[in-house]
Amino acid sequence: MNTSDNHDKQSSALKLASGSYDLIQKDLGIADELDFDPGEDPFGQLHAFLTPRIQHLLDHDFGYLINAMYRIDISEEVLKEILEHSKPGQIASDIAERVIAREKMKMKTRMMYSGNKKM
Repeated sequence: MNTSDNHDKQSSALKLASGSYDLIQKDLGIADELDFDPGEDPFGQLHAFLTPRIQHLLDHDFGYLINAMYRIDISEEVLKEILEHSKPGQIASDIAERVIAREKMKMKTRMMYSGNKKM
């Protein structure tokens, strides 16, 4: 793979992660800003950013978290499965993974229909 292809893939991943973050920020009501480091995996950064915020909602505002999952389109069954089967210290991380995957899928669809098919 040449340098140009690698740069295009990194740029596409960063654009996809940034768009996914915008959706997550809106759906979860997150006011904090995430500045992506272009040298790091953008989805890893998003996961590291999101996990403690999910944990905070689990600990302090579970009802808000449930409503946010509804807005994001993560089913009650999926959330229940995570809550019942994940290790206690892993629940927030597992929910963050599902949130990121769902918002990433939404962004891919939006990008595809907006004419920007490079992902």
